[in-house]
Amino acid sequence: MCIEKALLQGEVVIGLLTKKALEGYKKERMPFEDRKFILEYLSSAHLFEVVKQDSLDPTPNCKKYNCNAIASGDGWEKEELQAIKKLGLKIINIKSGEKLHSSDIK
Repeated sequence: MCIEKALLQGEVVIGLLTKKALEGYKKERMPFEDRKFILEYLSSAHLFEVVKQDSLDPTPNCKKYNCNAIASGDGWEKEELQAIKKLGLKIINIKSGEKLHSSDIK
């Protein structure tokens, strides 16, 4: 799982895209609160924190949580990469071996 691999790098904050962030990008197949519940349930040991992310640009969350690196599973959107390059964060690509996306959760 990508989250487990990210945890090997240190503390993890997950910026979970809101419906607003998904507009024009992909269809929200499950409400934000349900997706958040699933992620928080997976982290019953509180190994990571799930926070709202209202755009594809992770800059506000990265600044708020003083991130020094950012990880993604199977792809980066152009807007994300531009923001990350401006922030100068270390990029950690975590390949799962298969295409996994939160939109696949039904």
